Amino acid sequence: MAVKDKKFAVAIVVIVVLVLVLLYVLLIGPTIQSFFLNTQIKVQQQTINALIEGVNQQGSVGLTDGVDQIVCVKYQPPQQEQPAGNLTNTSG
Repeated sequence: MAVKDKKFAVAIVVIVVLVLVLLYVLLIGPTIQSFFLNTQIKVQQQTINALIEGVNQQGSVGLTDGVDQIVCVKYQPPQQEQPAGNLTNTSG
C-alpha cells in the first residue's frame, strides 16, 4: 500500500506543478509583460515630450552618447511666395 500512496503523492505534485506552470503561462506572465510594456510606453512618451519642450524653450537640444551627437531643432518650413500677379513668359 505504501507504493500506491507514493505514486499518488507524486502524481498530485506533478499535477500541481503543471497547474502552476499553466497559470503562469496564461495569466501571470502576460500580466507582468503588459505592465512592463505599458511602463516603457509611458517613459518613451515622457522622454519625447521633454525633448519637444526643451526644443520649444531653448531652440535646440543636443543628444550625445559620448561619441556621436544629434542636435534636435524646431523645423520651420520655408514659406512659399505668393504669386505677384498673372505673369507669363512671353520671350521665345
